[in-house]
Amino acid sequence: MRIRAWLILVPGLLSACVTSGGLSDCGAEAYQSLVGQPLSALEAQRPAEDFKVDRPTPDGTVTLEEFPDRLRVTVDGQDRILNVFCG
Repeated sequence: MRIRAWLILVPGLLSACVTSGGLSDCGAEAYQSLVGQPLSALEAQRPAEDFKVDRPTPDGTVTLEEFPDRLRVTVDGQDRILNVFCG
């Protein structure tokens, strides 16, 4: 009986750890067409202080802070947009 209870509880607990990662919380869906373009294309449409840019670092360090209503942009070494999402 205890095992069945855990089988029911564990998925529910794990789902609480999943972030939305959606595109609508911050308006990211409006910028999906910019993937592959220079970061300056996004900066021309939205103030640079209004989003967070994730740039590659030599050691691969990334930030773990997440805010569902913040627009995040991942770029490559040449500042080409790889991904636009909320977080």
